[in-house]
Formats: sequence, structure tokens, C-alpha cells
Amino acid sequence: MTSFIRQRGSTQTAYWHTIDPETGRRIQHSKGGFKTKKAAREHLNGVMGKVQEGSWRPDCALTVKELLKDHWLPAQRSRELRPATLAQYSTVIDAWIVPNIGGVQVSAMTPKVVNGMTKSLRTSKSSRGRQGLSARCAQLSVGVLKSACTWAVNNGLIGRNPIAGIERPRAESTVMRAWTKEEARKFLESSSDDRIAFAWSLLLSRGLRRGELCGLRWEDIDLDASVVRISRTRVVVNGSAIDSVPKTKSGRRSVPLDPTLVGILRAYKARQAGEKLAAGGAYEEGGFLLADELGRPYHPDTISEWFNQKVRASGLPRIRLHDCRHTAASLMLAGGVPVKVVSEMLGHASPTITLAVYAHVMPGMAEEAGAALSASLLG
Repeated sequence: MTSFIRQRGSTQTAYWHTIDPETGRRIQHSKGGFKTKKAAREHLNGVMGKVQEGSWRPDCALTVKELLKDHWLPAQRSRELRPATLAQYSTVIDAWIVPNIGGVQVSAMTPKVVNGMTKSLRTSKSSRGRQGLSARCAQLSVGVLKSACTWAVNNGLIGRNPIAGIERPRAESTVMRAWTKEEARKFLESSSDDRIAFAWSLLLSRGLRRGELCGLRWEDIDLDASVVRISRTRVVVNGSAIDSVPKTKSGRRSVPLDPTLVGILRAYKARQAGEKLAAGGAYEEGGFLLADELGRPYHPDTISEWFNQKVRASGLPRIRLHDCRHTAASLMLAGGVPVKVVSEMLGHASPTITLAVYAHVMPGMAEEAGAALSASLLG
């Protein structure tokens, strides 16, 4: 087996030979486009190491579109990922990556190609006139590309990952909004007559996610033991509401209820039982808490829209439905609840995540703790 490097124009090309195990003939391979001889040598050394191990395979003539749609995405579907995750992958591929670089050969991808795609995503107007996608969308696109190329290397479709060294673009931090305790109390008081007032109480006092709230069934709630068990979600995929499961193991959790919440839920359960009796055979036996008078579960987007309407009517500062979760976490932390307890309540993978997300709450807590300790020791 021989290998060498040769200059072609302004770039360097690496050449090497392998032996066809079936015919015994030597086959020449090459890879060009290296700006320096050192870069070509590093690539060649890596290739020859794999050749000697017997693990090197020539790149398949795949376009980015073929890799993503014909190979990588079907492989992800076979992993039985959450429907929402697969839907997100499909959107990233069909709407963002393929229209920009779908026809590019995978082996020909370079940082320039990927950065060009990112720039196009961030600046080009959409069919609806939207001026570019968010940094988060660009980040997702690069992440999918990197994951697909890594998978292709591991499965022998390409010999090397052409974009292994590319970092995902940074995504701007989403502005986190939360109500004060007084504002949250005012909202709950103003919406106390709502048919689904229990939902606003759970969101603001226990920090449930929208999907977790919409997926709740009565079998998940033990009012005698004062606990809610989060084991399923109801999410939106391509506009339709479907049943799913929490994204992580930590998302499957038990959330304690206090006597006030238990009372609110008992009252709602009795009301729902009356609606079922009145509906008779027309009632759907789904067991969902968030359901209409005929037992039909509400679409999660409907809950978000109702919340927005209630906020506008209340005159309170505008927040999203998801910001109820931030409000609950911030108020618990500010009230002295240990970070570990808040983390478990929210379903975070670890307290480290809770600290990272709610670091802005910590300075005030530290000052209060320090002042209390000084008073006890020095006062």
C-alpha cells in the first residue's frame, strides 16, 4: 500500500491505494481541496491507519438530501423517538437544510458550505415574508447535519465526518418573564370562576409544562395520597394533538399536592361528573381533566389561547403560558425552597439545570441568607 501528496493548482491532494479483496487489484483513491500540505498529511495519516486496521471504507456518493431523507431520518424513526422530536427533525430537513444544500455531496461539505446555509437561514425572507429564522433554528439545522454525518461515519456510509470541527451557532437566550407573587395571585383571583380554573392553579403553583397538564387523566391523580403522577403528555405535532411521553426519565415524576389544590381538584372532579351525567351516551370516556362538557380533550393550543385571553383581560403584564412554569420556579426559589426540591418538582434532569436556568433568582436569595446569618451571629 502506497500513499503520497501532490499539489493540484492552489490546493493539495492526498492519494492512497487499497487492495480489492475479491480481485487482488490495487485501487487508487484520492481526496483533494486541502489548503496546506500539513492538512493533507493529517487526513492521509488517519486514512492509512484505518486501511491498515481494515476498517476504512470509501465514501458513498451521497447528497445531503439522500443522507438525511433516505438514511438518517429512517434510522431515527426506528429508534422509536417521540413523535414531536421526529416532526422537528422533518421540519429542519425539509424546510431548512434541503432547500439550501440538499444537492451538495456529503463528502464535499465544508465549513464554508455550512456557514453559507446558516447565513441564508438567518437572513432570507420566508414565503410569508418573515425576515430570516432565529439563531435557535440555525443551531438546530447544524446540529442535525452534524448528527447525521457522525451516524454516516459510524455506519460505514462515509469514511470521515467532513464537518466534525464545525460548532453549532450560538442561540440567543430567550427572555424569561415571570409574575410576582402578587401578580400571580391577582390572576388566579380574576380567573377563579373559570371552568378550568384548576389548570391555572397547577401551572402557577406546581410549574407543570403545557403538555403535561393537557395529558393528565384522573388515573394519574391520587387525591387521597395528595399526589399527581406525571407519566404522559399531550403535544402538538403538525397541528394535531397526540398522546406522548415525557422527553426524559426525570420528566416522569410525582408532584405533591397541598390541601388547597386537593380541594380545587375534588370540586372540579364533581363538576365533571355532573357534566358526564348530563351528556349521557354522548360523553367520551377518555378520563382527561382538560376536556369539554362531552369529555373531548382540548387541543393544547386552545389552552394557550384561553390563557392569553385571560391575561389580556386581567391587565397584568403579558407572559406566555410556559412562563407560568418560570413563575412557579422563581417563587419557590425566592421563598427558600431548596434547589433540589424545585428541580424534582419541575422534572429537571439535575439541580444544575435548575441553577443555570434560574441563576437570576439566586443573588437576592444569597443576600437575604447572608443578612439573616449576620443578624443571628452579630446582631
